[in-house]
Amino acid sequence: MASRRSFLAAGVSGLLAASAGCLGVLDGLDSSPPDPLLQDITVRNVDDESHTVEFALDRDGEQILDATYELGPRNFEDGGPDHLAAVDDAWESPQGTFTAQIRVDGGDRVEFRLDDSVGPATPYRYEIRVLEGGEVSGWLSELETTTP
Repeated sequence: MASRRSFLAAGVSGLLAASAGCLGVLDGLDSSPPDPLLQDITVRNVDDESHTVEFALDRDGEQILDATYELGPRNFEDGGPDHLAAVDDAWESPQGTFTAQIRVDGGDRVEFRLDDSVGPATPYRYEIRVLEGGEVSGWLSELETTTP
């Protein structure tokens, strides 16, 4: 016959084992979904006038890029100044919270959070557009995922 002490030890061990499994499930529930995946950023002038665009990019609150682009007017003829700039990969990882600050021709700074409406682990592209009169807008494009 089992002693009272061995019975209690077995009960405590069983309780600890059961609660450890529950805690593991809770840890999984606390995990946040993976961030969206930034693939590239483009700065495009769709105005008929040239513009100087100051572009800063932050990742998780830390500035990772500070660049200035001289963009020509929207021009599709060969030999004209370029109205489009691809932002070089300034980020080591495509995941994180990306925020861009844009200033056109020394005007007011405009800020965009790039992944505001993108689902978890979704790859996306972002385009900053300089509109007529130097106004700025952002355009997001979600890309197809290759994972099921």
